[in-house]
Amino acid sequence: MSDVVAVERVTIPPTGACQGCAMVLISRHALDTLGRNSAVIIPASCGAWSGAMLIDRGPTQFPSAAAAASGVARGLKAAGHKNTNVVVIAGDGGTYDIGLQALSGAAERGERIIYICQNNQAYMNTGIQRSGATPRWAWTTTTPIGSVIQGKTVWPKSMPEIMEAHHIPLVATASIHNIPDYKRKIKLAQRLTTEEGKGLSYIEVLNTCPTGWRYSPEKMVAMARLAVETGFWPVYEVVEGKFKLNIKPKTLKPLKEFLQMQGRFRHLTDEQIAEMERWVHERWQRLLERDERGY
Repeated sequence: MSDVVAVERVTIPPTGACQGCAMVLISRHALDTLGRNSAVIIPASCGAWSGAMLIDRGPTQFPSAAAAASGVARGLKAAGHKNTNVVVIAGDGGTYDIGLQALSGAAERGERIIYICQNNQAYMNTGIQRSGATPRWAWTTTTPIGSVIQGKTVWPKSMPEIMEAHHIPLVATASIHNIPDYKRKIKLAQRLTTEEGKGLSYIEVLNTCPTGWRYSPEKMVAMARLAVETGFWPVYEVVEGKFKLNIKPKTLKPLKEFLQMQGRFRHLTDEQIAEMERWVHERWQRLLERDERGY
């Protein structure tokens, strides 16, 4: 049996999440992989609906997940529990925007925290407001489609690159359509952060959201797969400075296939789709070049 296969469930169904929410898989596979010797901090987010767990779980406010986790990690160490995983599962709002200051501080201090961002590209839990992770031209309740403005007006931040600038041992992205790759990265984070104490590990997973993206729940995994196959969501890792593209399609599928499945992009013109595809392909080319160099 692979060492990334969980031997015991520590998360307990059912959950209060929306039907077809990928957050349930993100939380379940992370925590079941890490096991009972873990404590999880969940700020206000869709993660609040994860359901019951057989491990210590602490809720916290939007901006303070990394600060709260820092306190927990240091308290556990002082009490002699040096091998307990301290995990944050936060949304993109609590990571890219409101929680960025605390996360940056924790990363710079080298806290023993495994930080997982479940990125559904908006503040879905509080009403589908735009976040720093929301794609350009996407519809949200705060970036509506009108006669003057057509959705969000700016490109999203690159949070993994921001975390790379902190020189932490692990920065990685993952997709729920490839759970073995995601669980391998969770185990890698456990080794680097919890066991070897090399500092904060950051893993970001695309959380496909039927409610906010406006598509049918049964297409959750297909949507995640298509995001990767079109280059919209590249899956890679940076381990102690070494870069690797983990999923490398020979040819990217047309981005239009991914966009047209979602109501939040239904208003896009052909010119906007072409502009977004150009942006995606330029980023993909930079990642291919990094993969070739290895850093």
